[in-house]
Amino acid sequence: MSAPAAPAAGLTQAFAAFVANLRGPEVPAAVRAEARRAIADCLGGGLAGSVDEVTGAAAGTLGQARGDCTLWARAQRASAGDAALINGCAAHAHALDDTHESMRGHPSAPIVPAILALGEKLDSDGEALLTAYVAGVEVAGRLGRSVNDRHSQLGWHTTCTLGTVGAAAACASLLRLDVERARHALGIASSMAGGLRVNFGTMTKALHAGLAARNGVLAAQLAAGGMTASPAALEGREGFLQLFCDDGSQDPGRALQALGDSYEIASPGIVYKQYPTCSLMHALVDMVLRAREAGWMEPGGDLELRCGISRRLDAARTKGWPVSGLAAKFHVEYCVAVAACRGTQDVGDFTDEALAHPQARDWADKVRLSVGEDFPAGNGDYASLAVLRNGVEVFRQTQAKPLGHPSLPLPPAGHEAKFMRHATAAVPAERAARLWRLLCAPQPGSARELAAALSADGQKDSTI
Repeated sequence: MSAPAAPAAGLTQAFAAFVANLRGPEVPAAVRAEARRAIADCLGGGLAGSVDEVTGAAAGTLGQARGDCTLWARAQRASAGDAALINGCAAHAHALDDTHESMRGHPSAPIVPAILALGEKLDSDGEALLTAYVAGVEVAGRLGRSVNDRHSQLGWHTTCTLGTVGAAAACASLLRLDVERARHALGIASSMAGGLRVNFGTMTKALHAGLAARNGVLAAQLAAGGMTASPAALEGREGFLQLFCDDGSQDPGRALQALGDSYEIASPGIVYKQYPTCSLMHALVDMVLRAREAGWMEPGGDLELRCGISRRLDAARTKGWPVSGLAAKFHVEYCVAVAACRGTQDVGDFTDEALAHPQARDWADKVRLSVGEDFPAGNGDYASLAVLRNGVEVFRQTQAKPLGHPSLPLPPAGHEAKFMRHATAAVPAERAARLWRLLCAPQPGSARELAAALSADGQKDSTI
């Protein structure tokens, strides 16, 4: 039986044509600059995650066989697929990686490890890496438009579901697949997509990014080798959209609108996270830190923190005291308490030891949460904060988006400071600074140059 013909204007076909025909010089300079920034941001957090327990578990399991590709800040090398998985775990280990509003998830954590691993094997230049990254974010973001928030509401982790297809698109770009084979890569990836939100608060959440990266590499490689898939794998009957969005609200047209004329990296844009926690509470944490800086969190007297949160955050948050530091990343009361009493919100605040400190529980008891009934519909970031001392309100603010959102961009120095703070968890400051300069150069380094800088000793010939 012959395979059905590809629909002329189908979503899978349109994405494949976009990926196969995208050329670096055609991408606007501002989009290219943002792609460089996002890759650098991912690698900074990824280096911090390279020494985390989840990455160690993945590397200990998969990183024993010799391969072609670098494991970030580790002495081992692995196959392209295994390196993508292990480095993907590192990229998402601390939840410091960027987010995207169309995707409602993390685009860079699956895409960057995939293209750096495959790119190292292929000896891809910096231009090819940037083009692949743009292609991957475009597909992941636009696919997110199609399935909308219903996809997440069903319990799927978009970083793994949409990220798998985005990583496959990026790797298809690196491999220079033609339209037909790029379409097969997307179809293969659509059958690999998964990731359950029930695993949030455990190491498997970070593994989701690694699985998406690995599956993106594999899907593109299989397509390059002649593997076929449905020409309508995304939009067809019993395809990705229908199965991952069960209420009929899916719409391929939302993904196709202005495809090739506008870029998801530019609009709605990349959101850079400042804190290693659920991004939906970051605007609230911004305000708590601001109130603390103003002196309203000083000890003494009766203190109450009234926090208004969105329905999306209320649905995503951990309810009941968290059982681990990982689970605390989704516990609003704990995150607010840490910001209020310590003035911090960083990796060290989300260990089991930090969670067990009695001060955290005492301050969390001062937090009162309520869902903002009049908050703007569709904005999961929107939050309000009122600080009361001895029953008297001394501070009140609302905030629509967190610092790091395109509407509240970080200054260049803020991006560099974030990178250095986290990269130096795994490599010396001098090496981290060299890597930052390499990533920020107008013409980015090649995959092998970046791999050399990311290896355990900073040398190209790093081996087990």
